Amino acid sequence: MKTVVKSMSSLDDEKAKQLVQLQARVGAESGNVSLEGYFDDAIQAVLDFTGQTQANKALLIAAKRLAVVYWNQQADEGETQRIEGGISRTFEATGIPSSIRSSLMPYRVATTRTIR
Repeated sequence: MKTVVKSMSSLDDEKAKQLVQLQARVGAESGNVSLEGYFDDAIQAVLDFTGQTQANKALLIAAKRLAVVYWNQQADEGETQRIEGGISRTFEATGIPSSIRSSLMPYRVATTRTIR
């Protein structure tokens, strides 16, 4: 029982560490509720994609990268392409960007299905 509590505490510590690094990366104030929400959403998206039930350090790092994407797309929600001042910018339509998805592939949980 003690090891489970210790690992949960360790996981919480790692999540807090990744959140501090995320705040520094995007230049947000400590305790920014919307950034914390993006991070929590990113963690859930990573867990859903991998089929895992609990995050580890590698998944938290991927979630941090995804939270940066969410943060940067705040004003661009719903857009797929924009041209401003001769500069064309294309956004991935939805989901996790392929660069992050590829780093998550080793952590996906296989599921078995019956053949009909």
